Amino acid sequence: MEEDTDPVAALPDELRARTRAALLCCIAYIVQMLCWQNTYCAPDDLELEVKDESYCCLLYNDEVHTYDQVIKSLNRALDCTQKEAVDFATTVDREGRAVILNSSLVMCEEVRKIVGRNVVGRHSQPLKVLVMHRTVVAHQNFAMRLLAWIMQLTDNSDGLKVLLNNVLMEPGIFGLRSQTKFGKAELEQLEPLHSVVVKEPYNDMLRLSFLDLFFLADTIVWKNARVQSHQLFMGTMLMDPESKRRFSITFAKNYPKLIDAFIRDDHDHTMSIMSLSVQILTVPTLARLLIQNYNMLARVLSEFLGHCVNYKYPDGKFAFQRNQNYVEFKRAQFMLYDVKYLLTCRPHEWTESLRDNFLNGFGILLDLLGCMQGMDAVTRQVGQHIEYEPEWETAFNLHIKIGMFLPMFLEWCATDKDVLVRAYNMALQMLWSIQGRFQFVERDVGDSPVQCIDYDVATLPVSIHLPVSRLVAGLHLLLGDFDLTYDSPEFDGTDKPTPQELMEFSLRCQVMVAQSHAGMWRRNGYSLLHQIYLYHSVRCRGEMMDRDIVLLQIACSLLPPNDFLVMLMEKYHLLLWIRSSYEARPPPAQEDTIRQTIALVEEFLQLLIVLLGERYVPGVGQVSAEDCLRREIVHQLCISPMAHSELTKALPENANDETGLEDVVAQVAHFQKPRETVRGLYELKAECYSMYNPFFYHYTRSDQSKSEETQRKRVKTNHDGAEAKLFAQGCPPPRPPAFAPQFSKLLELLDCSLMLAIMRTVLERAAMARTRSFSEPQLQKVLHLIGMALHAQERQTRSKQSGPLRFMQRAADAGIFTALEALVEHPQAKHHKDLLTWVLKTYSAIKNLHSASVPEILVTEAIESGLAQISRDTAEKKVKMEAARVRQARILAQMSAMQRNFILENRELFDNTHTELTPCPSQNEMKADEHESDDDGNQVALGAERTRASELDTQQAMCILCQETTDIRADGQVMVLAAFVQRSTVLAKCRRTEQHVDEVDAMFAPASMPLGTHTSTCGHIMHADCWQKFFDSIVAKERRRPIRLRQHLSFDVDKNEFLCPLCENLSNTVIPVLPPLSTLAAASGSGPHAEMLTLADWLDALEKTVSSSKPLVLSSSETGADSPDEMMTLLKPESLAAVCRKLKANVAANFQLLFSYVYDTGAVQSSELSESVVEMLQTFSQAAYTIGLNTLPQRENPRVPVSTWSTCAFTISAIEWHLRSEKKPLFGAFSSRHLDCLNALVRTAAVINHVSDIGVLKSHCVRLLSVLLDDKKDVAKETPCFLTIDLFTCLVETVFALPALYADPGKQQSVKVVPSGGENEKNLLTLFYVAHVVQILISLTRSKQGGKGDDMDTDEEDVLVTNEERREEKMLNKVLHSVFCHAGIDTEVAIVGVVASVREAALPFLRCAAIFFNFVTDIVPPKNLSADTIVDEYDSICSYLALPSSFSDLFASFSIRHLVSRWCQHPVVTGFLSSAMQGDEKVSDEKVSGGEVVTYPIKVNRLEELPPDYSELINHAALFTCPNSDGDDSRAPTLCLVCGEMLCSQSYCCQTELNGMPVGACTAHAHSCGAGIGLFLRVRECQVLLLYGKTKGCFYPPPYLDDYGETDQGLRRGNPLHLSVERFRKIQSIWLLHGIPQEIAHSLESNASLLSIDWQHL
Repeated sequence: MEEDTDPVAALPDELRARTRAALLCCIAYIVQMLCWQNTYCAPDDLELEVKDESYCCLLYNDEVHTYDQVIKSLNRALDCTQKEAVDFATTVDREGRAVILNSSLVMCEEVRKIVGRNVVGRHSQPLKVLVMHRTVVAHQNFAMRLLAWIMQLTDNSDGLKVLLNNVLMEPGIFGLRSQTKFGKAELEQLEPLHSVVVKEPYNDMLRLSFLDLFFLADTIVWKNARVQSHQLFMGTMLMDPESKRRFSITFAKNYPKLIDAFIRDDHDHTMSIMSLSVQILTVPTLARLLIQNYNMLARVLSEFLGHCVNYKYPDGKFAFQRNQNYVEFKRAQFMLYDVKYLLTCRPHEWTESLRDNFLNGFGILLDLLGCMQGMDAVTRQVGQHIEYEPEWETAFNLHIKIGMFLPMFLEWCATDKDVLVRAYNMALQMLWSIQGRFQFVERDVGDSPVQCIDYDVATLPVSIHLPVSRLVAGLHLLLGDFDLTYDSPEFDGTDKPTPQELMEFSLRCQVMVAQSHAGMWRRNGYSLLHQIYLYHSVRCRGEMMDRDIVLLQIACSLLPPNDFLVMLMEKYHLLLWIRSSYEARPPPAQEDTIRQTIALVEEFLQLLIVLLGERYVPGVGQVSAEDCLRREIVHQLCISPMAHSELTKALPENANDETGLEDVVAQVAHFQKPRETVRGLYELKAECYSMYNPFFYHYTRSDQSKSEETQRKRVKTNHDGAEAKLFAQGCPPPRPPAFAPQFSKLLELLDCSLMLAIMRTVLERAAMARTRSFSEPQLQKVLHLIGMALHAQERQTRSKQSGPLRFMQRAADAGIFTALEALVEHPQAKHHKDLLTWVLKTYSAIKNLHSASVPEILVTEAIESGLAQISRDTAEKKVKMEAARVRQARILAQMSAMQRNFILENRELFDNTHTELTPCPSQNEMKADEHESDDDGNQVALGAERTRASELDTQQAMCILCQETTDIRADGQVMVLAAFVQRSTVLAKCRRTEQHVDEVDAMFAPASMPLGTHTSTCGHIMHADCWQKFFDSIVAKERRRPIRLRQHLSFDVDKNEFLCPLCENLSNTVIPVLPPLSTLAAASGSGPHAEMLTLADWLDALEKTVSSSKPLVLSSSETGADSPDEMMTLLKPESLAAVCRKLKANVAANFQLLFSYVYDTGAVQSSELSESVVEMLQTFSQAAYTIGLNTLPQRENPRVPVSTWSTCAFTISAIEWHLRSEKKPLFGAFSSRHLDCLNALVRTAAVINHVSDIGVLKSHCVRLLSVLLDDKKDVAKETPCFLTIDLFTCLVETVFALPALYADPGKQQSVKVVPSGGENEKNLLTLFYVAHVVQILISLTRSKQGGKGDDMDTDEEDVLVTNEERREEKMLNKVLHSVFCHAGIDTEVAIVGVVASVREAALPFLRCAAIFFNFVTDIVPPKNLSADTIVDEYDSICSYLALPSSFSDLFASFSIRHLVSRWCQHPVVTGFLSSAMQGDEKVSDEKVSGGEVVTYPIKVNRLEELPPDYSELINHAALFTCPNSDGDDSRAPTLCLVCGEMLCSQSYCCQTELNGMPVGACTAHAHSCGAGIGLFLRVRECQVLLLYGKTKGCFYPPPYLDDYGETDQGLRRGNPLHLSVERFRKIQSIWLLHGIPQEIAHSLESNASLLSIDWQHL
């Protein structure tokens, strides 16, 4: 039993009836309320019993006004805030309307008038504002919800969908007055439906359905109502085949009214019911149904033609003016897309009605093309330049739109002979009616006169738009498929043009282009050049230039060859040139005439080559479409290897926007797979170069020259035989395919008398000693033509069939080959000797095949002479190359000897000269063997036993501005490096909101490093004075710039930004270049007595110093604070003498030796800094302070020196992260920029004390030491717990501050008080390293702690292989147990494998310390730390830093263990350990009381992990909704690559205010996530977005590539994209190296279009 396919029949009868009635009432209510236009009251039956006088003022959306215009208008009218105005504008844009005011009628009317007239901008159209009763608004909102409910209801049942479809499409719905309450009176209220519907007789209105009403009301409802109604249609009617058929019929019937309403509407096409045309017109059965039964094709074209009537001149041609408004015309062009949709699928079976209606549409198309034939005609300007550029873009845009479906018309005609015959007749009649009769003139070149059309292109108007002529050419190519010709009897009854008249317009166009290339139309301006460019471009040439060539080939096949050539030469004005008396004529008065004639001859010969050689057109040659595409690909790849996207752009697209590239390209090219950052390229196969034609008609002049150069390079690199090189160098014509039978007559053109005369004329003039009308391109093209004739003769000879071609005999009789033989050794033919030799050789080969008698000439001798000459040239070239090589070697030897002699004579000068500013450690190591120890592994940087630093002579550097060389000295003229200081979150393990500057403790960086200050430099050095003059000139220049152009530059002078004068790197300060610290440091702490001071004694002395320090309160006048009430507390330590009195005598004596500079009064006067050095130190320290803390400059602020120290530490950490990320060695892998930066930064931070207050420095030192050495509970300012701070930053700051601890406050700090790498630095490193190990041990308890009495896993038991390692593990577990005990936690904790874990976690700290002390001491590190493969890195670094490599030795001292026990009593430590033992998973990397605790080892931050397939990212973004738009999809979802958060970018809905400026979501997120620097991926555009600050940004290539190794920014090509690991690693490297601001600056400098983008709104 068959199952019933009708879903409605499955519903019960009662349910079906009730549902139909309910849907009928609901749809009637929805239509009535959505179209209700009486805004002051609701329908009578919906009025409230109690009259409400509340009204709403509604603002409606349009696509005319911008967001800013609407916002400003609302601000003026409503006096609302910017945020409220933005919310209103966002709602209007999203939903189509918004209620901007609820008030009385009078107030609403007043606001409506104000908003309507307060439009900011040049648009005269006012905003649409309506005053509506609140009841009407409520009913309309309910109608929208009811519509959404119906959609949701019908999704659950196919039967309900069919019922709804029946209700919507049931005709005569107005007649059901009892059910719908619609009648004539009610219909009167549906204005402006009244203007569309009520004009019809009332009886006709009764036949309308609800679907008709939805169609007609589409343009009068707001955006959201349109969207929901369209979704209703797509979800119900378009899902059912029968309903879709009825829907399409209704759409076709209402098409004229719908398109008319759309053209007058102001909404985008996507918001119109017309956008649904693609849903129905692309269905083949529906398209044929509408064409066959409803004449849809003619209806669409006639509607478009009707809307074009306003753009016609009285002569019936279109004429577009520059100042005319074409908005409606552009909207009308959407009908042309509907024509394309209708013709997408060709019919396989024709009916009579389908033929008639298709030809009806074809006839209207001819009327349209007739209006375009000859439009925008131009006349050559003579004497003066054209006054203004005419409007030409509109005509070409129209042609491009029509060009989409013209090939489809031809495809339809090609399927039926009757349709083709009738269409061809109609096209010929149209062309005949347009051109009429021509005037003829008689021209006599040979024996018989020829009638030529009298029309001078150089003086009369010529148009490039010839669509009717070109349509005739396209139809003519189809005749051969049905054995039809131009003279077939089917076309005899038609008034049709003669072949000469047929080609006239196309020939005029070709001549105009040739004359333009000859420079005759230069006074016609750029408009003509643009039109000629598009005429040849891949986008238009298929329906322009290619059709013109075909039309000329058609005429040539229908005319006698001599007559055809005469007609061409008449148009080119070359009939005098061909005469033998031309050279004897007196020269013209103007020299341009000769040049123009020569150029016209070249263009004429080019046209002949094209007409005879371009046979790769189906119908012209015996080729297929695949052959044509293969030839296009070959010639494009002959220019150069191309990427897939480049090749696709260079190929013509078919009607379905496809090129068919993939199916053909593999046959002719090899694909070189992409490598890292190099995209994949197609490279032509060697065997395909034989298809190369240098005169390929799709080549531009530049393409032709590039392709010929490529051939020459290919010959040089290949090692083929002499004959192969002869073939390649000469670039002979390739063997073309055979002509189709109806075009075979074109071959007669090759051996006609006039063609032979043209060849002989060029060859004879090439052999003349003096000639004024000859050029080498003429000879090349004539040789090319002769080669084509020889190919044709060879094909005819090999086929052994008699043909019309007698070129060999006739050319010999005309003396062509005799003239060629005479040119073999002629100097004017030397550049084309290879081609000439190839022609003679080919002639000889064909002569041997020819059966007829050919006159014997000395061809063989000529060929042999040519080949012998090539051999002689090759041998001579080899001899010359060998002689040149020997001579070059002799000269180089002489120069080398002179160099050695000069160096020997001036050895002293060379020994005292240094050209490198900052040699890297590896270079020092290579050139200073005498300063190294015998055992390289014993290099020590710290302590009394440290290795002696290399003795460096005074360094010199050259200024890039003045080119003068200057010594690098601390007391002389200072030189500076351009530097860039920026805030950074790259190292952040916990991103948090920014604190106020007064709340930031710049001295103690949190362990999570949420924010730091990074410094970089390009390494280019300048005099400080030169830089100051350069910067002042930039500031003056920018101040002179108009205010409107001061924004969005690549740098901001208000922030002291500038571009490096040499490399244009972004910079905002300078770093002074100082001599090495080893030349400045006092020799303290290195004597034998200093070794007797133990670490315990040293710690005891510093503890006494810290504990005895006293607070000192200073006023604002003493500190330079901004607020007069602000007070500051400093810590004042006791003097060195006072501290020593508390120590034992021997300890005091040794301790005083470490700080002997305090008593060295002579040092203060010996090496002071110069004023310029001090000024540059202050410049850099202020930049680090103001940028790092985001505050105003303040020279006396105590945090200034701390900011310099912290940026030094942060920069070292960042560089170490990058080295670790790239898996590079610690030393030996520094870039020159990193070397220069670290050298200058460390030295600047070391001598910054000289420009700082001594009391402040002493206080800083006490505070830094108090973190680890203070046991008092009532310190002046509470210090943080060591567990929550970054100990490396604290170490760097303490190293720089310690020399000032005991300095005399009454004296300025001496420059010699800098770190020396002695015992002080060694003991400080040991102290902080111990603290860091304890940090690591405490953090390990979170992941590896054992419970009380528990036995840990023994998987790592094999780690303990030696007694020493067991002893170390025992010591660390003992320390850990002590930590818990002193923290008040009674438990036993033992971590298996703790030694390896601690070493791994401590390695980053040690690597940073090694880098730091290397640049402090200039002591070369061990070689194994510079090797690519490092063995025992931990031990090597410990040895270099004089640290014990064994944890047993590290914690052997009682004083160390005592300090550890004291540290663990801190509340933060106690709280963390308590939480850890309780198993709190949120402790790691989270805030605890007193700070943030991180988990060790600290891993290098990575960008957000991206999916390998881009479609996964698109799907993820599709689920993202705008957080401020009630679940609406985001228009531009953007992924932050740093933290992984998805944002709603480039939208007003998510704008926020940042420092009083409205900014987009990305800019706001970059401020909080990246300290103003952002790295985002725009998902829907597949673009990487880089942001810096609020107003600077750029786009960067994304890491996703297709299979061809190319990016697809904008997702235009649609190829599947996959993640490129190399590209993503490069982006991550830029981020880790803090290179985003530099990338943005370089992009803004190189691409001016980026400056106009409002980056702050993204």
